Amino acid sequence: MTSPADWETEGASARAAVPSDALRQPIAVRVATWIGAVLLVVALVVYALAAQVTAGADETEVQALARSVVLVVVATGVGVLGGVALLLRLVAGAFLRR
Repeated sequence: MTSPADWETEGASARAAVPSDALRQPIAVRVATWIGAVLLVVALVVYALAAQVTAGADETEVQALARSVVLVVVATGVGVLGGVALLLRLVAGAFLRR
């Protein structure tokens, strides 16, 4: 048999296990976390692409600016969706812990 650990010899004891110790988050909550994180990463990539937009040889600066604005609007929408997914996951996790 092994010797007791230091904290055991000093009289400390581990807390009793409770049923919620083994409780894993449901798959829907874990999926919401991944979706939110991926959407935020996609938004950052689209923002980076919008910063690289330049006018091509056959278009004006106004067309390039319009394309850049569309990319920023799309990135903002995707970022908001990712943030909402993570907030919903946070709320769902709080309800599941009760």
